[in-house]
Amino acid sequence: MEIIRDEEMNGLMMIPLYSQWGVTRCNVRDCKDKQTTIITGATEQPFGLCETHYTECKESGKLHYTLDF
Repeated sequence: MEIIRDEEMNGLMMIPLYSQWGVTRCNVRDCKDKQTTIITGATEQPFGLCETHYTECKESGKLHYTLDF
């Protein structure tokens, strides 16, 4: 699993990747927040996480959400 983030330029450099990979929002079920992170290699397609869900995963060390594409 690879975590792709842009912490130096507030996500500006992520815009081309969001477009290229079709990541348009946080993919956690029922979350409508803006994506700040792209996760690859955990599922067949890359998915987005908002800052809240990314922080929760980072603190727990686990990705334990139902994803909705």
